[in-house]
Amino acid sequence: MQTSDEQKPVIRARALRARNLMAVAHAVQHIFAMSIPPLLVFIHADLHLSWTQLGTVVAVGHITGGLMQFMTGMFVDKFGVKRVLISGFSLLLTGLFLFSRSHTLPAMIACQILFGIGNSTFHPASFAEVSRATKHRGMGIGMALHNIGGNVGGAAAYSIAALLAVWLGWRDAILAMVSGGALLTLAFGLTYREMAAWEKETDQSGKAEDEAAVTRQKPAESTDTQKGNENASPLLQIWMPVLVVATAALMSGAFSRGFNTFLPSFLTTARGASGAVAGMLSTIMMLSGAGGSFLGGKLGDTLDRRRVVLASALVTAMFIMLLVQLPLQGLPLVLLLIAIGFSLSVARPCMSALTSDATPGDKTGTAFGIVFGVMSLGGSAATPIIGYVADHYTLQLGFVLLAVFFLGHGLLMQLVKPRD
Repeated sequence: MQTSDEQKPVIRARALRARNLMAVAHAVQHIFAMSIPPLLVFIHADLHLSWTQLGTVVAVGHITGGLMQFMTGMFVDKFGVKRVLISGFSLLLTGLFLFSRSHTLPAMIACQILFGIGNSTFHPASFAEVSRATKHRGMGIGMALHNIGGNVGGAAAYSIAALLAVWLGWRDAILAMVSGGALLTLAFGLTYREMAAWEKETDQSGKAEDEAAVTRQKPAESTDTQKGNENASPLLQIWMPVLVVATAALMSGAFSRGFNTFLPSFLTTARGASGAVAGMLSTIMMLSGAGGSFLGGKLGDTLDRRRVVLASALVTAMFIMLLVQLPLQGLPLVLLLIAIGFSLSVARPCMSALTSDATPGDKTGTAFGIVFGVMSLGGSAATPIIGYVADHYTLQLGFVLLAVFFLGHGLLMQLVKPRD
């Protein structure tokens, strides 16, 4: 059904509301997703678990989340965004609550599995909804605002969790966060109106275009067999652009998780910062990503998104090499970290928009589930690899390897061919 002129303002208002609510939810999700790492020092002192054991606990949650995102992406397309998000938040908060009551390593690992399953639902659902809300209406800036929510939430998590743990102890700190999260989940369920339900009735143009693109992707079954692509799988052809993005996301995820995990250690061991100062510098670096995401969204709506990703990768790799090679201290070090956080975040909204561009038909949940699932697995693999390099060589060499990962992701994104 074609959208009438009277309906268009209503549609735009609902799309704006959906996009903004997803950005706020993204910030909240990142607060919970990053809540355990700042508490590890308190758990270590309380339960006397080794750092290897605690690192394993964190890795289990991320591995579970990465594997489950493939499935939760399909659930989004089948059951809708709202049901998946509320179910995911409920599982995530349940996992955190049980974690706060745990006293043994096996119990903590079991809780992290539940936490990872719940956490796996957010990115496929939220990015699919932002894609629908901003389709043909400035997707670059829409993805940028969504990423900014994640930047702010992830940066805030370190301070919120640590301060609560100092005041209440790590167990009650988690309880306080879970209580707040339960209230926010209830408010979300009462106020959020899923966009897809009314979009199907009022604005079919974007979906029709995507379906036409998928139809054009299918090989002919009659006289075209001599053209060289008769042996290619139609399903593989249709999903190939998404798989290319996912391969690039594997390298991007390896860089992001490896860099964010080991940056405080690098600042402490190689630049002489205290643990508290290293944490504050890491927060500053993450917060600067908000500005980078906004610029990336603006550029993604006016320039070739693939070129924006490549420029971000080249500049970020150069900054990482400067960080490794130059013995910076004080203000120059702070400025370089701000530049790194800014430049690496420029690529993120463009990658998300390219994922939507490459999605066949209306399978946005499945596409984002594939991309973010692979990204999470890449991040989970990177931390032991960089740890091994640091143990047997130097952490500086590990950072050089991470720079190569991010540059490789920028080069791979040049192979993405968005659908017409």
